[in-house]
Amino acid sequence: MIKCIHLASFKCFDALSLPLASLTLLTGFNASGKSTAIQGILLPAQGARAGSTTPRLSLNGPLVRLGTAGEVLHSDQGEMSLAVEDEQGNRIGWTLRAVDRQSSSIMTIAKATIQAGDKTTTHEQDLHELMLETGYPDDVRPLLRSVKEIVFISAIRSGTREIFPVFEPNHVIHADVGTEGEFAPWWFAQYSDDIVHTERCHPKEQAPTLRKQLNAWLGELFPGAQADAQVISRTSWVRLLLRTSENGDWYRPANIGYGLTYVFPIILAGLLANEGQVLVIDSPEAHLHPMGQSRMGYFLATMAAAGVQVLIETHSDHVLNGVRIAVKDRKIAPDQVALHFFQSPANQSAQVTFLQIDGQGHVSGWPAGFFDQAEKDLANLAGWDDVP
Repeated sequence: MIKCIHLASFKCFDALSLPLASLTLLTGFNASGKSTAIQGILLPAQGARAGSTTPRLSLNGPLVRLGTAGEVLHSDQGEMSLAVEDEQGNRIGWTLRAVDRQSSSIMTIAKATIQAGDKTTTHEQDLHELMLETGYPDDVRPLLRSVKEIVFISAIRSGTREIFPVFEPNHVIHADVGTEGEFAPWWFAQYSDDIVHTERCHPKEQAPTLRKQLNAWLGELFPGAQADAQVISRTSWVRLLLRTSENGDWYRPANIGYGLTYVFPIILAGLLANEGQVLVIDSPEAHLHPMGQSRMGYFLATMAAAGVQVLIETHSDHVLNGVRIAVKDRKIAPDQVALHFFQSPANQSAQVTFLQIDGQGHVSGWPAGFFDQAEKDLANLAGWDDVP
């Protein structure tokens, strides 16, 4: 498991060490650094997948598109560093130097620092061998694979497409449903008869197949909803069909709405991911009714407790409450959940507050702006004069 992300001179952060848990929620104000923290782990993942034999890293690719070096370097710095650390204290760090701040989207890997056990090695001249996994010590290769095999689902998803593409990238990452969820129907069509880990199975569905379990969890968010996927013969396309009741007619996504199509890749990736694989989701609450948002939080907590490391960016108090209920129900332990609140005071670097959750789902400390708007609005409607 990735235990911590370390960023230095990266976008809005002069320096940040962000602890991760089995389930980590990044919350807070807009433009306060949540997406930057996620990009700090997606950029190395993008580089690891690229398969380059030279120590150069593009800022624009399938996982992130960050523009030019000048846009990602904090202040007037000429280089930045990104690092990941696991539970054993093994650590991999990369220092990236700008080729051209103004116009280039390419950065040079100036050095790599590897900590394996009690031994730390810095590579500056012999970086070429580190472009391949075999160039790393055995102790840190699992950590590198965890980064490389991250599955990222963005806030913008395929929605109501007519047909979806077959998964044909150069490097197959298991359960990679695509940043927009565009490959989810293909994975479902290929693996619908596979067996889901017992810990991830819905408590009311006895059949352990991916098809049955996905439909059971879909039904939790949308009562009665089901999905089916079919590869279109002699093409590189897959058709996704949805319905809102067990015996109802099948419809194309455009006739169902965005809610089902937006949650479909999330539920599929959670059920299909390998144990220890990292699932990063931006706005899992998108297009969901508050009930669905809460149950999405509960679902993600269940997946995290069952071995998938989940990192989400969310603005939903309902998602948070679903996680809190999962803790109270003992579906996930409090120490398996990390809550981080981001804020960006005027003319200062982004700041992060680390919050605690107890066994009853209570959150310790409740800083201003941390999912308190409903209470403020209700107080305003009640006519209270001291509403801030």
